[in-house]
Amino acid sequence: MIIRLGKLQLRFYMTLLEKRVGVCSQKFDRQNKHILLWDFDRASLDDITISLLRVQRQYKLPTVIIIQSSSKGSFHAYSFTARSFREVIHIIASVPEIDITYLRLGMVRGYFTLRITPRKHEPNFKIVRILSSKYPDEMILDDMTVNEYLTANKGVKNAKG
Repeated sequence: MIIRLGKLQLRFYMTLLEKRVGVCSQKFDRQNKHILLWDFDRASLDDITISLLRVQRQYKLPTVIIIQSSSKGSFHAYSFTARSFREVIHIIASVPEIDITYLRLGMVRGYFTLRITPRKHEPNFKIVRILSSKYPDEMILDDMTVNEYLTANKGVKNAKG
């Protein structure tokens, strides 16, 4: 529905929303610290791996875990290090394969979220690569926060093409 008010247009949309659960970048006990979460859509696993290895060395990151998040070539990556939000933005943005919509939305909200529940008619997540490091993980799973959210995103609308 569109309502015109002079030079302004007001648009209303209706869409079916689905409930999802996601892990949040903010630490449970220190909200000014964040873990590293990356979201990749329609990117090559080899390209993602090369970029993450470069970033891992450059920023002295602990182990990076790459997970296939859908059958359509989408991946998530995690590194359990506690960094300031500014550092997290810089590190995530330095990976060229990052989903730009994910980066933008996280910057606006002040935290990043990755879905941890599978989509309907999609296989469960699968670890596809572990990039080991000489630097130890700085966090344990109890440090992480989880949230529920509603989304209309089916996983392909925001993918770069």
